[in-house]
Amino acid sequence: MNKKGLLGGVGIVVVAAALIGPRFAGSQVEDTLKQHVEALNNVPAYTAQVVSFDRGWFGSTATVELGVDFSGAFPEAEQSEELSFEVVIDVQHGPVLTQFSPGLGLASLEASSKDEGLREFLDWEDETPFYHMVGSVGFSGTFSYSDSISSFTLVPNDARQQISVSRYEGSGEVSSDSFSYEGVLEGAEVLMEVQAVSVGEMKVRTEAKGDLLSIMQGGLYESEMSMQLEKVTARSPDDVDFFNVEELDVEAISAFSDDEKHMNVDMNYSMKSFMFGDTHLDNLVVKMAFNNLDAEFLRAYNQTMQTIYDQGPDEMEAATEKLVKDSLPQLLKAEPEFVVSEFSGEMEPGNFEGDLSAKLVGVAQVPDNLDDIRFWLSSLIADASLTVDKPLLKWLAEQQLLSTMRMQYPGADEAEMQKMAEQQAPMMINMYLQQGLLTETEDDYRSEFQMEGGEAMLNGQKVPLGNMM
Repeated sequence: MNKKGLLGGVGIVVVAAALIGPRFAGSQVEDTLKQHVEALNNVPAYTAQVVSFDRGWFGSTATVELGVDFSGAFPEAEQSEELSFEVVIDVQHGPVLTQFSPGLGLASLEASSKDEGLREFLDWEDETPFYHMVGSVGFSGTFSYSDSISSFTLVPNDARQQISVSRYEGSGEVSSDSFSYEGVLEGAEVLMEVQAVSVGEMKVRTEAKGDLLSIMQGGLYESEMSMQLEKVTARSPDDVDFFNVEELDVEAISAFSDDEKHMNVDMNYSMKSFMFGDTHLDNLVVKMAFNNLDAEFLRAYNQTMQTIYDQGPDEMEAATEKLVKDSLPQLLKAEPEFVVSEFSGEMEPGNFEGDLSAKLVGVAQVPDNLDDIRFWLSSLIADASLTVDKPLLKWLAEQQLLSTMRMQYPGADEAEMQKMAEQQAPMMINMYLQQGLLTETEDDYRSEFQMEGGEAMLNGQKVPLGNMM
């Protein structure tokens, strides 16, 4: 989905939720709305202001100007990446609701964006709001809503390309301590002179514990987020596929430790198939985890990113380096860990699988020289393994040899180089076996690596680290 539309929609939800919350009834509605708009102004990339507010006995209407500035995210853009538009929010007061979302509750609402400021960038159906939302607040205070973004095309700066995005629909719930949302984008297409990229259906889902506004301001929270992408294809003008991806799934799960001093983050990826040229990869799975991350460091990182969002690359790099240097002792004291519990896939010649765990332990003091490799190796505990089917490793060796030959002998006969690669690949693998880099079974080649206390073991043999130390 278009990033500008998505972030704009988030801002509308925040403003709307502020307007109709049960504790914002009566004369406090306008003041509270202004407070939330001011808070939204402190969120990187957002600007907001109340243009008008009309409060009646049975309902209220607010017009809010919402801006999203992408110059920090796209500092090299040739033109302004700022998007500004007005949102009109109509609210009916409960308990009997006959408009927008009929039923019983505290309030119902309808919100839609005005065309002004949007059609400069986007083109969509006339007499239809670009963004539209309806929702209601129940007696428990939970805000339930559904929203949509019209199908649109980006107004091109370059006539040689066109970007079209299909309709998007979603629904969510916001309460005082949690929110959830799921949405579906029907698809998108990018047309250029040399290729066309089409994106199939995309589904997004998120569930989070925490106040939505606090989260947008950089607070830490537990969450589960996922994205499912049906298909991505890039093809040439004569319909020859450059690459193709099918059924890409991404999942991110973050959770606090029992004492809430640390956070664990799981990142899981899977892909049914991937094709690029002559390379075909099926059933790719990568499961990663970042464990024991210091919560105070993460909060400081979020706050720093908000502060330096619109600064130049040099300033951002300097601020990040200072944050890491100042926070490193506390970060390492938590003994952070990186784990790849599964890394597997299938190719025509065979399959592969592997795993990895790496953890920094026992760090009492950080050295002045952070480039001291002896310090890092002595604090590292690592365990990794990789298994590759024999036909697949032979094919990979052939591809490596072919790549080297093509650079060394440009214009050489491809068939002759292929023949040489097939002859030399077994010798290369045998060399790795003799050097102890690989072990073999009847069906596959394997490699196992462990490290602890500054000593490394590769396939059961001690590895000298003198040159590295």
